[in-house]
Amino acid sequence: MDTYKIDLLSSGLGGKTFEYEEGDDFFAETEGLIQRGTIHTTVVCLSADSVYKFQIHSVGTVIVPCDRCLSDLELRIETTDDLNVKLGDEFADEGDCVVVPEAEGYIDLAQFIYEFIALSMPITCCHEPGKCDDAMMQELSRHQATRSGDEDDEQADSHHGDVHDMETGEDSDEPVDSRWAALKQFKEQLKK
Repeated sequence: MDTYKIDLLSSGLGGKTFEYEEGDDFFAETEGLIQRGTIHTTVVCLSADSVYKFQIHSVGTVIVPCDRCLSDLELRIETTDDLNVKLGDEFADEGDCVVVPEAEGYIDLAQFIYEFIALSMPITCCHEPGKCDDAMMQELSRHQATRSGDEDDEQADSHHGDVHDMETGEDSDEPVDSRWAALKQFKEQLKK
């Protein structure tokens, strides 16, 4: 990760370009949401005056867990971001500018590159419809049915029908009370 450290006190930094390849090792080192990936990053130092202006362009793919089924999801990433850095007494973040201690004199770009990549991802990372892991989706459906009470309602409906049949001697699916009929109809519409 030392290759991501840029010496701000070196001469000829303005206009200089740095090339990086972020792979699985990089993402394992940063320990974030992104599990694996292959990203190419180009960093250009646009200015090296009192404020160092870096333009960071990253392009490639990352592997993250799908928010729906938790299996691997490959995302295409392309982002261009600016980073302003200036020298000062101690580390600080002043909104649009990062202050680096003049005694150290270098900026470590690794965490900034990772954050720019992570921020370029969509808020919800899901496979396209029908592409999620089938076994996980079946398990989710089973749990959602249990949580929403569908299984309990079906058992209650069948039990209610049995009681009604015994009371009236008829073979009917109609509930005794008209309010239950309206509720059952509403429930059937929601299932569609």
